[in-house]
Amino acid sequence: MDKILNKQVAFKNIGIATAILIAGLAILLFGPGYLGFFSVAATSLIALLIVYPKKSVQAIFGKPLHPVKIIIGYFLLNWLVSIVVSLLLNYGLGWHLQGNPINDNPSWLLLFTIPIMLMGEELLSIYFLSIFSSKFSLPIASLLSALIFGLIHYSTYNDGNVLHTLAHILLIQGVARLIFNRAAIKTNSIWTSWIIHVLFDFSTILLVLLQH
Repeated sequence: MDKILNKQVAFKNIGIATAILIAGLAILLFGPGYLGFFSVAATSLIALLIVYPKKSVQAIFGKPLHPVKIIIGYFLLNWLVSIVVSLLLNYGLGWHLQGNPINDNPSWLLLFTIPIMLMGEELLSIYFLSIFSSKFSLPIASLLSALIFGLIHYSTYNDGNVLHTLAHILLIQGVARLIFNRAAIKTNSIWTSWIIHVLFDFSTILLVLLQH
C-alpha cells in the first residue's frame, strides 16, 4: 500500500482511469447477469495500472504484515459496528432498513462469485484512497473513499426514503470501508481488507442459508 499512497499522480491519467472504472460500475448496475461481478474488479485494476507503475500496483498484493490479529480484530469490529447501527436505526429510530437482495435470496453459487466481486470493491476503494491521498491527508482520503464506497451501494439498499438510505449506507457500508482501509494500510496489503470483507459477507450469507 505504501507504494501508491501519498504519491503524486498525473491528473490526465486519473481522468482516464476514473472513466474506465465508472464504465465498470455501469456494467455492474446495468449489464447482463454475473458479468458485473467481474467488471468492477477488471476495470479497477486497469485504473490502478493507468495511474501507477506496474510494480507499485503489484506491491499492494504483497504478503500482509502481521495479518492474523488485524483480521480477527477488525472483522469483529465491523460486526459490532454493523449490529449497533442496525439496532439504532431499526429499533431506536423505528426505520425499516432495506436488506441486501443477495442476502435475502442467497444461493451456494454466490460463495464462488462474491469473492471476485469483493476484490473489485477493494480495488475500487483502494484506487480512490490512493488518488485522494495524493492531495489530502490519509485520514481525509480514507473518509472520501468511504463516502464513495457507501454511495455506490445506494441502489442496493434503497428503501424509497432518501434520508434513511443515505444514513444506512454511510453508517454501515461507509464505516465498514474505513475499517477495511485501515486494515489494508496497517498490514500494507489489500489481501487483509479483502479477507475481512469476504469473511463478513460470507458470515451474513451463511446465517441466512442456515435459516432456510
